[in-house]
Amino acid sequence: MVTSIAAKRAVGYFRVSTAGQAGEHHVSLATQESRFQEYCRKMNLTPVGSFTDTLTGKRDDRQAYRQTVDFVLNGGAEVVVVQFLDRFGRNPREILRRYWELQEHGISVIATDEDIQEELQLLIKAYMAGAESRRISERVRSTMSKAIAKGIHVGNAPYGLRAVRQIKDDRLSVSWEINDQEASIVRLMCQLAVNERLGYKGIADRLTDMGYRARGGRPFATFTIHSILNNPAMMGTLVYGRRPRKGNPSLDLVTVDHFFPPILTLDEWQRLQQHLAIRREHPRGKGHVSDYLLSGIARCGHCGGPMRGKTKTTGGKRYLSYVCRKSTQSKALCSAHNGHAAPKLE
Repeated sequence: MVTSIAAKRAVGYFRVSTAGQAGEHHVSLATQESRFQEYCRKMNLTPVGSFTDTLTGKRDDRQAYRQTVDFVLNGGAEVVVVQFLDRFGRNPREILRRYWELQEHGISVIATDEDIQEELQLLIKAYMAGAESRRISERVRSTMSKAIAKGIHVGNAPYGLRAVRQIKDDRLSVSWEINDQEASIVRLMCQLAVNERLGYKGIADRLTDMGYRARGGRPFATFTIHSILNNPAMMGTLVYGRRPRKGNPSLDLVTVDHFFPPILTLDEWQRLQQHLAIRREHPRGKGHVSDYLLSGIARCGHCGGPMRGKTKTTGGKRYLSYVCRKSTQSKALCSAHNGHAAPKLE
């Protein structure tokens, strides 16, 4: 018996996230190809070709995926065959939009090993839940922005400052004062950055050698120093939304001047930012985690922490090595340099 899509042309789309998955039994490219050919024979379709990606389905700029869509929209085939819908992609918005677009042009998307209608219903529910989550996030962000604009701080006290809470007329009143002990460390950080031109790790190591500790007794590390020295609260300004992130775009910045008592003067803050900007423009090296086979797998023999890949260029020659991730953050976390040449270790 000939089905309703008999004699139609079909194109296969195959995808694995990594080269290592290419040979896995359930999602291998060979298995996807076999399912495609088997389905075409069973449904009397004419296979006219296939497209293959080795890339995560979360990305919508996959080359073969785009080629597949262009091919069928230009009249190359009437049916797109995948083994599972998640081979087509993992972004609910893109899958639904593309599925409906192809459907409007008379093109069917078929999954050989699952009920695609059931999967589409799950995607629709997931998309609606995501949309509702984004709406809630927008309302929360709007409320927080209004509260901050009125002088209400949301979050932990910035380093170097403390909140003073009092009850006045049965209402909670919050004011801010300088934490002298922490503020002196902030000023020392500023001096090390400006006068001695140390980077974040250099400052963290110097403070550790001097016996200073961050809140909670933790040693200072690169990310801690970065967070403190880039916080406008050090000059008395409250900024909400200064870190662009999903659901919190940088265009929605709320800035309140003279909100905190300043630890640094405006002139000290500006000179500090100038020095930090210079270091950002002239980095001494950058880690490339994804370019190293053993990154995150190899462990430091001294502290047991993960090793990360690091690239350094000297005299026009490029050197690849592995270093302990903890040692790059603070020598209080790992005092051993423990670097190894990448080619030798691999």
